Amino acid sequence: MKKLILLNIFWALVAVGAYFSGNKENQGSVGLNSGEGSANRYSDGVSSFAGSSHSSKSPGSKGIARKNQNDQLGTGTILSSEVSRRISSALADPDPIRRNANVSQMLLELDQSNVSEILNAFEKAPGGRDNDRFFNDFIFAWARVSGEEAVKYAMDPESPRRTRGDEVTAVSGWAAVDPSAAKQFVEGVENSDVRQWMHLGVLKEMVQGDLDGAIAYSEKNVKSRARGEQMDRIVDALMGQRGEQGLIDWVNGIDHTVKENDMLSYKQYATRQVLAKITRSDPEKAVQFITENATEPFIDSDSLERTSRYISDTSIADEVQWLADLPKEVKGQRHALGERFEEFIKEDFAGAGEWLSSQPLGPAYDEAIQDYAISAAKDNPEAALAWVDRISDERLKNYTLGRLTPKESKERKN
Repeated sequence: MKKLILLNIFWALVAVGAYFSGNKENQGSVGLNSGEGSANRYSDGVSSFAGSSHSSKSPGSKGIARKNQNDQLGTGTILSSEVSRRISSALADPDPIRRNANVSQMLLELDQSNVSEILNAFEKAPGGRDNDRFFNDFIFAWARVSGEEAVKYAMDPESPRRTRGDEVTAVSGWAAVDPSAAKQFVEGVENSDVRQWMHLGVLKEMVQGDLDGAIAYSEKNVKSRARGEQMDRIVDALMGQRGEQGLIDWVNGIDHTVKENDMLSYKQYATRQVLAKITRSDPEKAVQFITENATEPFIDSDSLERTSRYISDTSIADEVQWLADLPKEVKGQRHALGERFEEFIKEDFAGAGEWLSSQPLGPAYDEAIQDYAISAAKDNPEAALAWVDRISDERLKNYTLGRLTPKESKERKN
């Protein structure tokens, strides 16, 4: 009887265990189905998101956004979501070293598949010096991937994110991979001021791989501040690639008689910048160049005055002496000496007087004498008038006397 009871209890326990075991398996099955349901809902959410108009409102990025909307895995996960997370995290990183490294690495990896996500992250990121700089770098990198798209975005005033000079940066990036296409696009830009600055963007890249082509390109541009900056780039590139003789050869090869694009002005500016470079290291070579071209119209007083500033780091007297010692045939010497001597008077009135007194004087010193006489008249009118008598140019002498003669004296003479 006891055995029978124990046997019944045993089978009852087995039945209870089987019941709870089956119920656990069913619960596990529900959990699994629930997970699949969540995955399906996530997939549906992604599909709906991709089919929406979630893309940059800027004209330049629409095509890219549409392309990326189809870049999905079978599970519904967007391929570029990791890119978006990484760039957003990098831009918000408070560590400047890590931020620079991470953003730079992502821009190095930029291609057509991820440019939309990175653009979107920049458009949502707060402004500021660092983020503006990163965005400028992004524009350059984007232009290497899709030049026209990047340039149009940079030029569009309605683009969500723009910084100063973006169009120049964009066309530089484009020119880095396809200079012909970049030049052709720039030629079609209607606004002449914008077009000139975009010429600079193209040239910035050309000087690195095609310096002669960059020189020819700059000569086709009209006189403007932008052309001056283009020439500054050429000067630096020539100095680095061909040295001082390369600079001189460049200037000598410019035909300043061409009226189109005011090539005389072009050569004057080129001469001024080249002389500034050469004088720093070899003043004698600068003097030789000036002497050889003494009567040429591209050697002007501005070039001489600017060049003199590189003669000495410590003595303005040496600078004005360099100007005074130039050959008499050099055009613009008198005006350049007068301009520099005026600075000498401001720095050291007594020293300027001593220097002038030690000079042989003559036509080249006329403007310097005028400047000194006008300054001296404040404290010693008689001495000032004595200096005026030493001006050789009668017209300049009479003009200076007119400035120094008191108004009352003129009225009494009348």
